[in-house]
Amino acid sequence: PGPPVSLTGGERERVRRDSWRMASSQAGLVVSAALAGTAAFLTLRWIWRNAGPKKLIITVPATTANLACGFDTFGAALDIYLTLEATITPREKSTRFVYQGQGAAEVVLDETNLTWVSAVKCQQKYAKDKLLPKMKISVQNPVPFGRGLGSSACAIISGVVLANEVLGLKLTKEQLLNAALEIEDHPDNLSAALFGGATASGVDDSGNCFVRPFKISPSIRAVVVIPKFQLSTQKARDALPEKYPKKDCIFNLQRVALLPLALSEDPPDSRVLRELLRDKLHQGQRSHLIPGLAQCLAYGGDAALQSEDCIAIALSGAGPSIIALCTGSYSEICHAIEANLKANNVETEEAHENLPFSSKGTQARWSNAFL
Repeated sequence: PGPPVSLTGGERERVRRDSWRMASSQAGLVVSAALAGTAAFLTLRWIWRNAGPKKLIITVPATTANLACGFDTFGAALDIYLTLEATITPREKSTRFVYQGQGAAEVVLDETNLTWVSAVKCQQKYAKDKLLPKMKISVQNPVPFGRGLGSSACAIISGVVLANEVLGLKLTKEQLLNAALEIEDHPDNLSAALFGGATASGVDDSGNCFVRPFKISPSIRAVVVIPKFQLSTQKARDALPEKYPKKDCIFNLQRVALLPLALSEDPPDSRVLRELLRDKLHQGQRSHLIPGLAQCLAYGGDAALQSEDCIAIALSGAGPSIIALCTGSYSEICHAIEANLKANNVETEEAHENLPFSSKGTQARWSNAFL
């Protein structure tokens, strides 16, 4: 190498400026590349989240109906939920179901499934000019079939909500319930599954519903004992007479008028509620279909059923499940009901002890099928 070059002050300043310009240019390239990478990442993320196949997630609560005196009128949502996931893609040529949980071995998996039939009924009622796209529907179901816990209401309500969401119909809850009533003609389970909480509901001469929700005291929990056999709603209805004595109708009317008010009180008045949760129109007439029910309704057997913690016992819906409204001693009350059934040779499945009533009705949300 040659001898060192001596730079003047001006030359040194020019070198510094040139070096700074070169470094700034290189830094700019790095920043631009980083910004471009970030933009590309955000674009890809948006496509991933928004342009892929859509998945609709619907949750529907199990329900109990009647609450003794309110035949075909009262319903209440329970903290047990069916979950349906519907994936819509252009590649699907027919709607098919994947089913897990209760009823998986007996439910149909094609377009005769009650959920899809209900969705089509809603579409035909409110959007004849639109068609439901084909889709894959996955169901997780913890609600046993034919046990009086609203399994058919879960299927029907999930179907009408599916049609409403997929077709963008923006229907009211009353309109959804009216569509559901074209499948099942009593609104008690349906309204509770859709609205959540407890509901009083009726149907006018044109088949349109009217519903008013009411609250159940947070101090009250449910014990649900489930016999190991199914009882169809139709068979349970066939057990009822065509006519009733006037005094029996008045008996139930008095209790129907007071029950929603008494259930909402906190703390609950156990003595009043036990009297209001009596019935003369359907439970006694069905007791021969569920051996052991009569003893439970009479609070016979174990002393736990006569305690203040056991507010009342009722047939859940059309049965055969039995529900107790309680403020404590849940396990003892559950075992006492099971013992009454066992004494009549009725086996039971795993019961629900200390089960909350749910204030949440049916929920629906969209997501990307890839997420």
